[in-house]
Order: sequence, then structure tokens, then C-alpha cells
Amino acid sequence: MMRNLKLLITTFMLVALLAACQPAGGQPGALEPPVGVTPEASVTPDPAAAFIAAARAHLVGELGIDDSAIALVSAAPAEFSDSCLGLGGPAESCLQAVTPGWLVMLDVDGQTYELHTDETGEQVRLASDISSIPVDPEAATAAAMAYLAGQLAVDESVIKVVALEAAEFSDSCLGLGGPAESCLQAITPGWLFTLGVAGQEYEVRSDGTGQVVRMAEAAE
Repeated sequence: MMRNLKLLITTFMLVALLAACQPAGGQPGALEPPVGVTPEASVTPDPAAAFIAAARAHLVGELGIDDSAIALVSAAPAEFSDSCLGLGGPAESCLQAVTPGWLVMLDVDGQTYELHTDETGEQVRLASDISSIPVDPEAATAAAMAYLAGQLAVDESVIKVVALEAAEFSDSCLGLGGPAESCLQAITPGWLFTLGVAGQEYEVRSDGTGQVVRMAEAAE
């Protein structure tokens, strides 16, 4: 009897000791999750950001202006006709292979600039300064008529404007450069005139201000 009582007391003490060793409120070793911590959402980088930055830096260098003066107009993937991004000069040797890249349009004080980059952003080229063509083409018209009068040795009073339209030419020679000329390969805004003299029509081109004027040919 006494032996059984001792055994019962010993068992009771062991159970009490084990209960005292258990951590309060939960499973052993369990960690409470942090309160009020929200996982950060993953941010998808803008693929155009690097190309835009490269184009802006190039334009800053070309114009000698501050980056804050530049506004982004647009940026889009593009495929250029050669390794010079379609803007190689006459003395350059450009690999004739489709070259992927980006076409970035930037604005500075109302003037829009077109820049081409390759797909790494390491090569950047300025295509043109696409200034707004004057709303009143008076100066360009006067220059075109004076030019044609000089070419034909006639009085300006016999020249009539048959048609006039705004145009963009492929280079600084208005798309009419000769084989010996060095023309800047940049889109050049200007005007396309059809002028008439004694029943004969002539195609005359000018840049946006009328400072450069060329005659294409006499229409049949």
C-alpha cells in the first residue's frame, strides 16, 4: 500500500514538472507571424526607360542644354534598315541588316527631335530637328518663285502657283542631291511647289524657311 502511494506521488510530480516546462500559449517553438508587415509588390521595370535616358543624354550633349528642358513625346520599338540606325552619312560603312532598337521623340521649347537607339541604348543618333513649318508659307513661296525665275530667265510676274503642300524630304538636299554632293541624312521639313510658266509646270522644293530651294524637273 505504501509502495503504491509513493509511486503515485512520483508520477504526479513528473507530470507537474513536464507541464511547467511547456511554453505558454501554443506549440513548442512556434513563432508568431509579424504583425502589420505587408510583402512588397514586385515592380516591373519599364523597358523603354534605359533607351529614353540614353536619348535624353545624347540630346543634352548635342544642344548643350539642361535635361530639365527636355520633355518626352513618345518612345516605341523600331526596326532600322542598317547598323547605322538608318542615319548613316555618305562616308560611313553601314551593315545592311535590320537592326532592332527604339525611336524616341523628344521636345525642347516646342521643337521636336527624333532620336534612334539600338537595342542596347549604347548607340544613339539624332535624326532631325522637326521644327514646325511656318503657318504662312509666304517666304518659302517668294523664294521658290525667285529661284524658278532665275533658272528660266523670266520675270516672276509670269509664274503662277499651281499647287503647294507641306512635305518632309529624306535629306538636307530635299531629296534632290547630286552624286557629288554630301547631304545630311535627316528628315527635312519643307514645301513642295508646282509652279506654272506659260502652260509648263515645274516642281520646286524648299525647306521650311525658303533658305534652300531646288527644282526637281519640268513636268511633261
